[in-house]
Amino acid sequence: MTINAARQFHRRGLHIDLYSQQQSPSIKMALMNNDPLEFDDDDFFNEGDDEDAQLFAQVTQKQQKDLSGCSVRQFNLGYDLIISDYVGSLGFEEITDWEYYQPSLINNEKRVVDPPPFDPNLPKRTREKSGSIVRIFRGELSGRVKSKARSIGLDTRVMLKEFSGDSAISLARAELESLTRMQSNLCAELDQGARNGDWASTASMRYIEGRVNGNTLQDDNNLIRWLEILTTKNVPYIGVLGELNMLEFFEDRQGNVRNEWYQALGVKPPEPTSLWIVYEYAGFSTLSRYAQPALKRWFNLPPQKNFWGAPSTAPPLPPWKERARYVKTIMKQCLEGLSSIHESGFTHRSLGRNSIIISSVGQDKQEASSPLATVPQRLRIKLSDFGFAGRIVDASNDEDFQRRARAFDLNIVKGGSMLESKCFAIAEDLHALGFAFFGLLLSSLAEIPRQEYQMPPTDEDALQRLMSDIFDKDMDEFREYCEAEDIWSNVVAMLDENDGEGWGILEQMCFARENVVDNLASGQILTCQGILSSRFFGKL
Repeated sequence: MTINAARQFHRRGLHIDLYSQQQSPSIKMALMNNDPLEFDDDDFFNEGDDEDAQLFAQVTQKQQKDLSGCSVRQFNLGYDLIISDYVGSLGFEEITDWEYYQPSLINNEKRVVDPPPFDPNLPKRTREKSGSIVRIFRGELSGRVKSKARSIGLDTRVMLKEFSGDSAISLARAELESLTRMQSNLCAELDQGARNGDWASTASMRYIEGRVNGNTLQDDNNLIRWLEILTTKNVPYIGVLGELNMLEFFEDRQGNVRNEWYQALGVKPPEPTSLWIVYEYAGFSTLSRYAQPALKRWFNLPPQKNFWGAPSTAPPLPPWKERARYVKTIMKQCLEGLSSIHESGFTHRSLGRNSIIISSVGQDKQEASSPLATVPQRLRIKLSDFGFAGRIVDASNDEDFQRRARAFDLNIVKGGSMLESKCFAIAEDLHALGFAFFGLLLSSLAEIPRQEYQMPPTDEDALQRLMSDIFDKDMDEFREYCEAEDIWSNVVAMLDENDGEGWGILEQMCFARENVVDNLASGQILTCQGILSSRFFGKL
């Protein structure tokens, strides 16, 4: 039998290698329950709807200018900030899902077939990594702006990303566009000066004012105000502060600066064509690092010392129920953050464990990712890496997006139904987040008997292969698979509560793309807010 493969669709994700020495348009939010979920076309931006068209025009006009000023602000190295240490590197990977078919002698039709699930020559999914194209550094504000920020209790640390090469710089530009558009709307909503364009005006002159006059007082005040907003308003993404201008670094006439860079940071100096972006500091603990059995992470805790400097034993792991409540809070904050991004008119389009940052309200950003952490009020979830994000209203213009939609019986074309494209765009994010949630639950809450215990794989690819190829998307059969493992007995019991509410929301998220057509036909739409209304997230 001849089996041919056709590239069905692909998306991009991120992979991170940490240095070994490191530390819009509104979307209708429908409740998700067992009853049909009704929606009114007036809640979406359809052609011919004057009221919605006017609202969309207002949002678009406001987004044309970055009122936060962060896309035009350029920092001086030394005067504005210093680079403290090298953290690691980041790259992207193209994830391709394959569909196989057998040629037919009748009308030249293609009959879709399922290959053997464990045949290495006929994979259902492949990944191709780009290599490291982004370097990540930790830095700190300096000078007058640092003094001002510290005087009111703000964190003066920053994260810097160096984007090198055409593909990386393209990612950087796309990330800047998405983030600054969201930031612009938020700043305009919360500050009169930003709304009047003052922030953008002072930010655009910062580099020149700093080099020529040594006075950036006006922009310092606006920058500090933006840092206050990022700190106090639970902004769901890693905020951009501006770009770093490295001109003075490359203007060094004595030729010592490149050697000093290597001696200080231990990595090669930057290239003149690189693009540097400065972000708020939220730490580097990702959901990927957290998604391990608590016992393993407990054994990897740094040595503890008592008041007199003598070694002491680490506190015992908190009870399982307290850790489970904390994991559910992580899931809840992820959904709240994604909901906010969708309501701003954007989709992430590359969600994964590495693009979810587990941060804390305190100075120690790693506190929240400790196996001992159980206090939800200290937790802050931030979404990062928006290089592949895009506006929902533009989704139908993307040929890759159209191709992915056709795989789920949606014929999305340029200028076609805005409702269909928005529902599928949101479904893609929910699908990715659903499998990240499954991996989080089955790894971080696994009750392994000893540190070296080898548990079944819980990465997204393995889980998708199990659900799609082995269990044919039957959640009941997947539940039986999990129930057979003693290490997951508590997880299964938790998901069984309230008539299996946990399994229900995970099933709807993981198979959100498959259900778009049926949901639209029956007047339903699955959203983050609908999932958050589930009893699974009650009493947290």
